Amino acid sequence: MAMTIHQMRIFWAVSQAKSYTKASKMLGLAQPSLSQQIAKLEDELGAKLFNRIAGKIQLTDAGQFLYTKAETILANFEETEEGLKEFSQKTRGILKVGMLSSVARNILPPTVRIFSKLFPNVQINVLEVAPAEAIDLLYARQLNIAVVAADSVAAANLSFIANEVFSDPYVLAVPKFINLSKIESIKDLDIDMQAILKSTIMFEFGSQHKKRIDAWFEKNLGDINILANTRSYEVALSMVEAGLGVVVLPALTAVVGAGRVYNVNLYETKIMQRRLVSLTPNQFSKIEPSKSFIKCLVEAGKNLNLPKINLIPPILSNANNGNN
Repeated sequence: MAMTIHQMRIFWAVSQAKSYTKASKMLGLAQPSLSQQIAKLEDELGAKLFNRIAGKIQLTDAGQFLYTKAETILANFEETEEGLKEFSQKTRGILKVGMLSSVARNILPPTVRIFSKLFPNVQINVLEVAPAEAIDLLYARQLNIAVVAADSVAAANLSFIANEVFSDPYVLAVPKFINLSKIESIKDLDIDMQAILKSTIMFEFGSQHKKRIDAWFEKNLGDINILANTRSYEVALSMVEAGLGVVVLPALTAVVGAGRVYNVNLYETKIMQRRLVSLTPNQFSKIEPSKSFIKCLVEAGKNLNLPKINLIPPILSNANNGNN
């Protein structure tokens, strides 16, 4: 029997993804190559590891047994591999970090500023990915650390080591030329501004987020027109900046970076805050440089500044009083 770590990583990815196609994307391998490695592993073990039932991949009994051992085997190997790098003078360490671009542009610069003083020879590779993709890449060993909103991933995925990084409130972003501070009812606005306030940009990612925002709009503004769906906070804010509609999003996303903000007005919503957390596989959380990078993330998070947020306007605070 000559089972390799490479084969073990492929097996683990397929088991986790329950799809050869998804696993190939997670690992950055061509699907035929991945399938060949699984077939070779099954030949060497003398046991079938997967069954395909109704188009779905399921572990056999042998596969389930190997799956329970694979995490420990890979974790121990990777911990050893990372630990040995500390003794090599020729190895330039690489730390792979995944997060949304709106998070990266704000929290990454201060984090790297602190971290680079501790580990000047470690290179940071940043992947700008959505939370679900970040989780897949953590499982596939393609990331050391991911920064995501705590409620954007299923609780089952929080078996990773989690550390609080930053919290920010959800705000309503409206075009700069619309001032809601003294508006009691939507009827107090002219027809064009009413149309803008009723035109919303929604996000395609995060089912829990979408449900929460849908409920907020229904409660506060009644019938709305969905202007667009997007996966990007930047796109949404650009559309608001252009005077096309409004959006509810985390306040930090309105910061372009280095104190610069989108040219929009932000208002409180009283929606539960977004909690950003770092997620790390257990073996990476214990060793350098991941251990120190997480501490730097937390330290940087303490010093982040939010943009100006206006108090919740009367038009929203009066929403349940029949004034709209």
